[in-house]
Amino acid sequence: MNKVKNFYDKFYTIQRRMTRIEEMKQDVRVNVLREFLKGDGRRYKKILIVGCGSEKDLSITTKRIIAIDISWVAIKIAKKQFGYNEYFVADACDLPFANNFFDYVVCSEVIEHVVDSDKMLFEFQRVLCEKGTLIITVPNWYSFYGMVRKLAEFITRRSVTAGNQPIDNWYTPGKLKIQLNRYFRVEEIRGIWYYPPTGRGEYMVPSFIVYPIFKLFQPIDWFLGRVLPNNGHMYAVRCIKVRNE
Repeated sequence: MNKVKNFYDKFYTIQRRMTRIEEMKQDVRVNVLREFLKGDGRRYKKILIVGCGSEKDLSITTKRIIAIDISWVAIKIAKKQFGYNEYFVADACDLPFANNFFDYVVCSEVIEHVVDSDKMLFEFQRVLCEKGTLIITVPNWYSFYGMVRKLAEFITRRSVTAGNQPIDNWYTPGKLKIQLNRYFRVEEIRGIWYYPPTGRGEYMVPSFIVYPIFKLFQPIDWFLGRVLPNNGHMYAVRCIKVRNE
């Protein structure tokens, strides 16, 4: 636990500028989160954002929200841009909130970085009110990125993680659904980002070459997210709490 926390404190201390491609990818992801909130058909009430290190997640609604992160550095950065929200340094596997407290929990690209993902899902259903909504995204093995990661791990004979994170357990759509079905009913699924990887770290195809091409094909990427949701780099699910444990 402390090892993971220390990693993210250090990770967020070093300010990294995203490439135009990474910025575009994150915008596509956040737009799906925003669509899931709007498509839910209910008025926004109490919303919890889990893992506010990605400041873009805090932009999915203009309403005041509650956000947590394991890293105090991430929260300090988030407060600078979204100071009107309420923040807590907290472990998502042990949420400091009462039962049935939130109407929405949004957890995007976080669950793959925890030791006990089932405990995290249990906590989400605990703090959600009756028929509350969980919106969750995970990296997907059944994608171009998943294939490249598997190949890299086969060649190097070691784990290859995003940003060298200590825990980075990607999912298949089937594995995520099995975990979710204990506490939730899946209402909507979506794939995110169907473009191939363009490199890693210092070894990236320059954005000025790739960006115009990706931008041109963005309508196709949007379409694939609906017709082939199981094959995007990220897999997004909107689901409803069905019971208490």
